[in-house]
Amino acid sequence: MQRNLPARPRRARRYSSAALGVLTLLSTAVGTVLTSPAAAEEGPKTYYVSASGGNDANNGESEASPWQSLGKVTEKTFGPGDRILLKAGDSWTGQMLWPKGSGEPGAPIRIDRYGTGVKPRVQGAGDVPDAVKLWNQQYWEIRNLDVSNKKPATATDGAHLGDFRGIHVGGNNGEDLRHFVIDSVDVHDVTGELRWIWGDPANAKPGITFQNGWDRSKNTGGIVFNTSVRNIEAPGTPTVLHDVTLANSTIKNTSFAGIVFKQYKGDAPGAVLTGWGARATADDERFTPFTNVNIRGNYLTQHATKYGANGMYLTGIRGGTVERNLVDRVGTSGIELFATDKVTVQYNEVTGTQVRGGGIDANGIDTDIATTGSVVQYNYLHHNVEGYLACACEENTHFGDAVFRYNVVANNSEAAIHLANVSGSTTRVYNNTFYNTGPKMVRREDHDRVGGAAFFSNNIFYTTWSGATMASDPEVKYDNNLYGGTNPVVPAAEANEVEGDPLFVDHNASVTRTDPHKPLLSPGLGWRPAATSPAVHAGTAVPDNGGKDYGGAKVPVVPDMGALQHIPLAATHFRDDFDARPTGPLATEANGWTVNATGNAVDVADTPDSGDKSAHIVRTQDTGGTLGTNLSRTFPTPLTGTVTIEADVMRDDGAGERNFLGLPYLYNSAGGQVVSVGFADGKIVAYSGSELKTIQPYVQGTWYHVKLVVDTAAQNVDLHLNGRRVLTDAPFRTPAPGIARMAFYGNAGNGSAYVNNVVVR
Repeated sequence: MQRNLPARPRRARRYSSAALGVLTLLSTAVGTVLTSPAAAEEGPKTYYVSASGGNDANNGESEASPWQSLGKVTEKTFGPGDRILLKAGDSWTGQMLWPKGSGEPGAPIRIDRYGTGVKPRVQGAGDVPDAVKLWNQQYWEIRNLDVSNKKPATATDGAHLGDFRGIHVGGNNGEDLRHFVIDSVDVHDVTGELRWIWGDPANAKPGITFQNGWDRSKNTGGIVFNTSVRNIEAPGTPTVLHDVTLANSTIKNTSFAGIVFKQYKGDAPGAVLTGWGARATADDERFTPFTNVNIRGNYLTQHATKYGANGMYLTGIRGGTVERNLVDRVGTSGIELFATDKVTVQYNEVTGTQVRGGGIDANGIDTDIATTGSVVQYNYLHHNVEGYLACACEENTHFGDAVFRYNVVANNSEAAIHLANVSGSTTRVYNNTFYNTGPKMVRREDHDRVGGAAFFSNNIFYTTWSGATMASDPEVKYDNNLYGGTNPVVPAAEANEVEGDPLFVDHNASVTRTDPHKPLLSPGLGWRPAATSPAVHAGTAVPDNGGKDYGGAKVPVVPDMGALQHIPLAATHFRDDFDARPTGPLATEANGWTVNATGNAVDVADTPDSGDKSAHIVRTQDTGGTLGTNLSRTFPTPLTGTVTIEADVMRDDGAGERNFLGLPYLYNSAGGQVVSVGFADGKIVAYSGSELKTIQPYVQGTWYHVKLVVDTAAQNVDLHLNGRRVLTDAPFRTPAPGIARMAFYGNAGNGSAYVNNVVVR
């Protein structure tokens, strides 16, 4: 967005009736066009239009007798199921395509092409405000058109910019309008003016103005969905768009933006404030957003226009998905959410965003003012000025929340992430990989309206810029992040930092695009940590974490830091995650396990969930003798050399007082205890020789990744907890030429534990 520079404008005074009339005309369009009963009775028809071979005197109902002009199409009212086909290879210049009428559920009206050749071209040429338009209509689908609306430049730079759009969909009839599909269109070269909401009017230039407010700004571009009212003094009820799909299209060199969604608010001079488009509070009952908006598989670029000042400007939406788009070299923001609710942005590539046309930002993705329920995940944001902007930055809007996770943010010239959110807003940033090449890793400037809470956990912060700065005001919390690179700055508030080289597999991999119009996410895989990285198993569990990482791998209960889970080394001997087993009692001999549950239980449980099960050892009475309640596996040929045994374990029983659960124990062939790790009395303990050492406290309901690196030659063991080595070269309790058995069990007191993701190498 173009953020506020000086103070906000005061509430505008009323204008004269003459000025009001002009404003009303600007915000008013033709009223509702009802479907003709006669057309409906006739049944669906197909109409053909050819600029090169048609005649408006024809009936238009066959390829042999097509209409010629778009005006002929515009004057007709179509009915449910009708088709309007434009001839491939033909062009219409200076005309607007605005067919009337509406479809109905199961019978939309369709616009498409016929014949062979390039897509039919609808060229507004700056002679019409909209090259293609639907207004107060519903159930329409538009496919396979080439649309432009370019007014020729003049000697005065920017003077040719105007109130222009390529495709315009909306209404002002106070009704719910449903089902719009725009698919496989090419929209390009739209010379729309840049009207900013705020900013300094002293910076105005031809075609670029500031302090326009909500309704009179940001209404131009390639594809625009917006609404207005017929009388700004008596707005009535809102017009609301539902069920919008914009897919598989290209939008190139359009201004202000490539794609715009915008609901009416009522803030023009003389207007009654409705609040439909931009809410004052999170539960503002006036807020009436568009619903079920899906934007996928599109290519947007503004590289050939200096007036392209937003890739996607998405406001007034509740419930939507923006996925698998490539946004390439646009201005201000690649994908901006403003006054939205429950919108997910995922699997997009955004690159090359620049400052343009009076804006001051240049970020890949922006979760902006009055935005709630945003989830930004699985995106590759690279070579922008800033990677991610959390900008709940309007001084009177003290709410908003966003989650930013599993994104690869790399090679951005100024900052990896920019926090400009005010108090009352919350941004959760976890399991991302930030590869920073600019002077700021996490930016928060003095002039930003600071105060919004930001929580960083499980991220990898790697910098090639020595001492890249990290925001450190009291509302920014860091816990359990990895810091690496050239002189990384670890914030003083960081609670559990890991410092070191994350050992990226290949972040400089050279990848050739097979389709320049599709997002290429595979280079982001180069930032996967190696199996020996200090990021491995060093994360903390996050509730409702989405379940999978940037590359699609399942996120274990104890995750790695960063956007990608490591690829485990080959499990040369044994692996079990319990996921394939039915919930209920775990049987002996299942994958080589031996179960002893006398009087107690060893079950397969849907924990954390039915897609990620675990073994549950439950001990409620003192039975089972020395074996106790036991899940064990014997290695007929004892394991020798360097043996690595890993498992995720958790106590969640509310007990732990004066009882002991071995998680795990390792034994030699004679049954002697060789390596012992226990969870007891609220502490994680382990033996070093004959000495029982307290390692650290444990928290009920928290998963811990236990890793034992056993050296049978040296007769010692290293213990790692959540990726951190906490015991080094601890002597065996009992000599062991090899490890003959491992067990997860309890035989002293009652209690229970979960065991998951067991690996033996």
